[in-house]
Amino acid sequence: MNIKNFHIISLFLPLATLILLGSAKNHTSQASRNLATIKAIYNLTVFPNNVPFITQGFSAIPAGLFNANATGRVSPLGNFSGFEESAEYFFGLAPTPQAPFYAAFATADVVEFSSCGDVASSVVRFDARVLNQSRPDFGKHVTYLKEIAFWKFDKDGAVLAYDAWIPNLALFELYFGGTAPKDCPSAYNPGSLSIAVPVDDSILGLCGSIQQLCTGSNLQYKDVAECANVLHTKRFGIADELWGDDVVCRFVHVLLARIRPEVHCPHVGPTGGGKCVDVQYDQVYFEDDQVLFGGVGDNIFMCGK
Repeated sequence: MNIKNFHIISLFLPLATLILLGSAKNHTSQASRNLATIKAIYNLTVFPNNVPFITQGFSAIPAGLFNANATGRVSPLGNFSGFEESAEYFFGLAPTPQAPFYAAFATADVVEFSSCGDVASSVVRFDARVLNQSRPDFGKHVTYLKEIAFWKFDKDGAVLAYDAWIPNLALFELYFGGTAPKDCPSAYNPGSLSIAVPVDDSILGLCGSIQQLCTGSNLQYKDVAECANVLHTKRFGIADELWGDDVVCRFVHVLLARIRPEVHCPHVGPTGGGKCVDVQYDQVYFEDDQVLFGGVGDNIFMCGK
C-alpha cells in the first residue's frame, strides 16, 4: 500500500464510522419514537384516561398519534379507515367500570416491542380490575387481555397503518363478566362463548341503550319491544367473530354510538347499516388488504420496505 492510498483510507475510516454511528443513532431514535407513540395510544385505553374521548370526542386526542389517513384491521373486530374510525376503536371501546361488571383496564403494558425504521411490532397486556370505587372489591384483579400488532409510521411518527389481533377475546369476555367456569376453565363449547349475561337480559339491555342513544333522525326502532323482537330473530354471535348480522356486533357499535350516533346508529339497526352484516372471510381478511394497505405484495410491515 502506498502512502497516498493510506492517507485516503485513513481519511475515509473516520467518515464511515460517523455515517454508521449516525445511522445507528437514527434507528435508535426512530425506535424510541415509535415505542413512545404506541405507549401513548394504549395509555388512553386505561381508565380514566379513556373517559375524555368518550365524553368529548376527537378533540380529546393528543395530536401526532394517528395520521389523518390511518387505516388498519383489528381481528376479530373489523377494518378501520381514517383517523376517526381508528380512534374510535382504540379509545371508544375501552371499558369503563359500570354495571354489571364494574371493571376496566387499570394498566396497558407494552411487554414486547421491536422496531426497524418506520415499522414496529408490539404485544400489549391489559390488566382488567374492578375500578368502580363504590364496590367493596375495588382494585381486585379480574383478568388479562392481550393485543398483538404491527405498525407503520409516517415521516412525523404518527401511525399510518396497523394490523392487530386480539386472541381469545371470547374467553376474556367470560372472565371479564365473572361467568367463566372455575373448575375446568378450558372445557368450553365454542358456540356458547358470548357476552357473559343471559341472552334475554342482554338484548333488553342493548335495546335500552339503542333507544337512549339513537333518537330523532338516528332512530332505528320505535321502542324497546320492537328492537328486542328484531334482535331475537338474529344470531347472538360470539366475541371471537364480531363481524356479522348478529347481536354481539351491535353491542360493539352501540358503544361507538355514544361518540358518533349519526354514523353508528344504523349499524345497530335492523339491517346492520353495512357494518353488522354477514361478510365473506376471504374478502374482509385478505382481499381488503389492497384497500387498507395498498396490496398484499407491498409488504408494508416489513423492514426496509
